[in-house]
Amino acid sequence: MRDFGIVATLDELPAYLLSPLTARRRRRLKQEQLSRDGFDEAHGTDTAGVLDGRKLGTGVTKGGNLASRYETTSAAAITTALDSVGADFSDFTFIDLGCGKGKPLMIASSYPFRRLIGVDSSATCIRIARRNIGDYGPDRIDPSRVELLTMDVEEFEFPAGPLVIYLFNPFPAKLMERVIAKLERSLRDEPREAAIVYVNPQAIAALAHSSLFVRIPTIADRVPQVADGLLRYEAAAIFVTRPAA
Repeated sequence: MRDFGIVATLDELPAYLLSPLTARRRRRLKQEQLSRDGFDEAHGTDTAGVLDGRKLGTGVTKGGNLASRYETTSAAAITTALDSVGADFSDFTFIDLGCGKGKPLMIASSYPFRRLIGVDSSATCIRIARRNIGDYGPDRIDPSRVELLTMDVEEFEFPAGPLVIYLFNPFPAKLMERVIAKLERSLRDEPREAAIVYVNPQAIAALAHSSLFVRIPTIADRVPQVADGLLRYEAAAIFVTRPAA
C-alpha cells in the first residue's frame, strides 16, 4: 500500500497473487523475445529472461518497497531512447535506477559517458550485472567507468554534474514520485542539465507536471517507422531540464 496506494493495491493484488502461476510462462516468452535481438549471443552476456520471487533474491527492499521483477528490453529500444536525448554525453553520468542485469549500462558504455552507475535493491541482479560487464565483448568495458550499487533507490544520492537517468518501469507510482522529488531537490541545490529516459513509462504522472522537466519527442515520435519491430512496452518518454529563463 505504501508503493501503490489503497485503491491501486486492490487493483494490483489479484495479479500479484496469481503471478507465481504465470511466472514460468512469462519467463519463457521474455527469453524468446529478447533472444531475437542477438545481444547476449554477440557479447557473451546473460541479460534475457525474467527474475522474480526467490530468483530475484528479495520481495521487499530494506526501505519497505515492493521489489519489481527483473526484465529488460531490446538493444534497439535502448539505443533509440538514448539517441533521442540529442546531447553531447561526454560530461554526463549515466545512471540506471533498477539496473537489473546491466544491459542498459553495457549499451551506454558505447556512448562517451564520463561515468556509468547502476543501482538495484537485488544483490542477485547486481552480482549478475557485474559478471556481465566483466564478460562483455568483443570491446571491453573499462571497469573504472562503472559503479554498481546494491541499495534501496531512496538511499541513492544523485552525483554532481550533468545526468542521464535511465528507467525501465522500475517503480510503482508512489515510489516514482519520491524518487523524482529527490532528484528535483538535487537539481535545485545544484542547477545542472539532466535528462530522464523512461522506457515503458507506467508512472509518468510523476514527471508530467514537473516544474523542472519538459518532455521532448523521441526519434520514434518524429519518425514512426523507427518503432517498427519494437514491442509496445518498449516505447520511451524523454524528459530534459527546462532551459534557464
